[in-house]
Amino acid sequence: MSKEIEARVLAAVLQDRYLLTKVVNDGFRADVFRETPYRVIFKTAYEMTQTPGQVIDWITLESTLKAKGWLTPEIAQSLGELKLDGAPEADRLMAYVDILKDQSLRDGMLRLAQSMIAYCQRRGEQKDMDFVDFNGKVIQTLIDFQKQRTKRRITPIKDAINEIRELTNQPKAKDEKLLGFSIKPFERLEHVLSGIRKGFYYGIAGPPRRGKTTFCLDVAARLAERNPFPVLFYTWEQTRRTLASRLLGRECYINPVKLLTEVSPAERQRHALVQKVIERSAAYSGNLFVIEAGRQDTIERIKAQAYNVMHEFRTSEIAIFFDYLQKIPLQRQYEDIRGQVNEASAQLADLSLELQCPVIAISSMDKEGCKLDEKPPSYDEFSTTIYARPTMHNCVGGGDLEYDLDVALVLSKDWIATKNLQERLSLKDQEGQRVDLPQIDIINVHVDKNRDSAGESSPTVQFAFFININKFVEVGFKTEDEYTKEFKGFAKAEDMFASLLDTGVFKL
Repeated sequence: MSKEIEARVLAAVLQDRYLLTKVVNDGFRADVFRETPYRVIFKTAYEMTQTPGQVIDWITLESTLKAKGWLTPEIAQSLGELKLDGAPEADRLMAYVDILKDQSLRDGMLRLAQSMIAYCQRRGEQKDMDFVDFNGKVIQTLIDFQKQRTKRRITPIKDAINEIRELTNQPKAKDEKLLGFSIKPFERLEHVLSGIRKGFYYGIAGPPRRGKTTFCLDVAARLAERNPFPVLFYTWEQTRRTLASRLLGRECYINPVKLLTEVSPAERQRHALVQKVIERSAAYSGNLFVIEAGRQDTIERIKAQAYNVMHEFRTSEIAIFFDYLQKIPLQRQYEDIRGQVNEASAQLADLSLELQCPVIAISSMDKEGCKLDEKPPSYDEFSTTIYARPTMHNCVGGGDLEYDLDVALVLSKDWIATKNLQERLSLKDQEGQRVDLPQIDIINVHVDKNRDSAGESSPTVQFAFFININKFVEVGFKTEDEYTKEFKGFAKAEDMFASLLDTGVFKL
């Protein structure tokens, strides 16, 4: 069985240079193979990768082995067998690699144990070695084993400082001010977060009907549109068709239900607009994957799928969205929702670090959090305060969720700003310049936690959420001054109105 696994792994990395580089970066070495011919072949292939522009195929590999004088009949036979072996998929390959690495370490431990027994019985080459020297050699061997088992190589901080030195010595373009990936046109949120960053775990929370799924789907589409890597969106709530209609509806300003039921060639204008939007969606639809997840889609399985997709795209970058946290199945059952959420959250944090990718998870709110977002019974212009809103501590089963997150975003409705904007829109309606008022909620996106934040901007960004067409439009920041009686709310509504006019979302 061991030889079969070794052959499958070696065949895979010889047929795919990307996989060869991937396993080597994860600490895989030639001496992991028990079979001597496989060691020679792997070592030769790896040395060939160090030559820029070197092509690696069966012919060049055989030629290189022959030039080095290593093409023995045994190695030639092994090469012939490897050509016939099918390569496993990326996720299975990584599992095989872990098996071989573990097997190699156990073999090494066995050899070390045998040398210790021989020393104690005064046998072998080291029988006369001083005890302290022998003991030091044993300890060093154990440390080397530990390093091999660690997935990521431990390096001193000077390596990271040297990387920063190289970055600071490079000329910067005017638009290169982000630490992460761009999510324009959400420019204010992009500035506050410094983009969507690798290795960061993001939590998006809020009560029902605040557009959490739509907001995350929008961000996922922006990432897919502006970057050449895959973006995975796992949903335990919606169908792929529903979410696809939301993506198209936000661009052609048509309600997703009407898009699926009413648009036809008979309506030439709307039909032409939809076709144009579908063509434009090609900019992101090729690398945005919406997956209807089920009970079988555990985080381990999702990680395996991520490896396969990264291999397909030949990239080490990916972004993964989860809708939503409380629905993610785990490999073991928990008696209470709190334990389940804490375990799922911890696994997502580990996933973001292992894959070095952004992981974004939506979380639902408990009843108390929903009440905090409801319109107060005695509603007036100054009945809410800066503290009367839900936070991450109001997530279902997620009292400790915020501690796992690198970035915590909470969506809540701004009742006062919504009321003021509706009044501003109604003025135009009264003048007969508008037939139907759009249904718009002003949503505050509170950045409650932002690791490595520059602290330059307001921690709350405001969006106009067009409910009927599932579209978010960024309209400004919300500051603490807006909670005072002196603040001119209607003037702010006028600014929002002007911002929306500039976007062309609706015509007056």
